[in-house]
Amino acid sequence: MEVRCVPLVQNVDPPRVAPATTRTIIPKGYGTQEQCLPFTAANSLGFLIESPITFGFCPVNEIPDGAHSFLSPVVSEAVEVSGIDLMKFYVKDDYGCNFVKNAFYQLSDTHEAMQALPGLSFFDREDQQDMFKVHLPYILRTSQNIDTLFLPAINRGHPGFTVQAGLVETDWYANSINLVLRHLPSKPSFHVVRGDPIAQVVFIDRDHRSPSLTVLPEHARETRTLLREHHKFIEELSRNRSIYKKLARGKNGFVS
Repeated sequence: MEVRCVPLVQNVDPPRVAPATTRTIIPKGYGTQEQCLPFTAANSLGFLIESPITFGFCPVNEIPDGAHSFLSPVVSEAVEVSGIDLMKFYVKDDYGCNFVKNAFYQLSDTHEAMQALPGLSFFDREDQQDMFKVHLPYILRTSQNIDTLFLPAINRGHPGFTVQAGLVETDWYANSINLVLRHLPSKPSFHVVRGDPIAQVVFIDRDHRSPSLTVLPEHARETRTLLREHHKFIEELSRNRSIYKKLARGKNGFVS
């Protein structure tokens, strides 16, 4: 399947194919995550979404030099607003992609005016102060009837936030996507550098949205067949602990 990407600013970092591994250095010996086929298969689904900007959330005394710091427009009365306990967001200018003071600047379709696209934005409700948006400066277009599911980066969790899952009908949607991030209260501070993986996209056929489930009765032929396959698999697993990987790479996955 081919996915098309239309940049809205110059020098944009488009999504990249997700690799099977999550670590550059893999420990030796049996039993590492990278030897688990379900783990690596999940890692490599779809594309990784990299942060288009450098940003963070931290106490004022940890804000990097040269960064622009600011508070969310909606600030709870419980937030301490003096001293080093004050937590602020920050962004850093990136002139290479026309990102200045929390905004990308893009040419309009007539090339007569500059249109602004936020870097970070916020919800105007007090009960959603733990969430904010990261705006992706490109449009994704998929084949007809294919939706894009935006998820946290699979098996690549960030210590300071998680991504709220969202499904977008990218076969017709003609706008950029806003990732919604939620703070993790156990790790209130975080720092993200442009290019860091922050989310993952997986592509789903729209016809698969409402699957049905049938619980097979004990007397059904399919039940008996599947149970026989199950028993054969357990027997083979006792002799070869890598049997799943062997079967998955085989022609049909059956134990003969």
